[in-house]
Amino acid sequence: MMKNILLLCLLAHVSLVLSVDLTHKDCGSTAEVTRAFSDDCADAVCKLKKGNTYHINISFKPASDVKALQASLAGVIAGIPVPFPLPQPDGCVACGNTCPIKAGSEVTFSEALKVEKSYPVMKLVSRWKLAAGGDHVLCVEIPVVIVS
Repeated sequence: MMKNILLLCLLAHVSLVLSVDLTHKDCGSTAEVTRAFSDDCADAVCKLKKGNTYHINISFKPASDVKALQASLAGVIAGIPVPFPLPQPDGCVACGNTCPIKAGSEVTFSEALKVEKSYPVMKLVSRWKLAAGGDHVLCVEIPVVIVS
């Protein structure tokens, strides 16, 4: 029994160590953003290799109750937001089917980002949003670099 508990603690520690906190900036969230992280990135500014998929996670606490969320992603290139399709635009599903979300409760938004081989090598800012009607519950900008 003690070995199982020790193994569980070790696995939890390894999981925390493997998650990298990502450099990020709030861009108008009404929620408190508590963390942006990825298990697929080695550095705070993620290098996205063409042809791979990366999981981006953003933990937040909404300021008010949320019944539904719409997720969106834009790559900000030279100051111009370019929309990117998300595999899961339903923000509630991307938050683990947690809707409705009570104000102040922490949830984690998780999305997979496929970096197509056709994307150019460049530095850009990925702008992640979760909207509830006209309210930007979450707006986070995460700088990334697309590499070959």
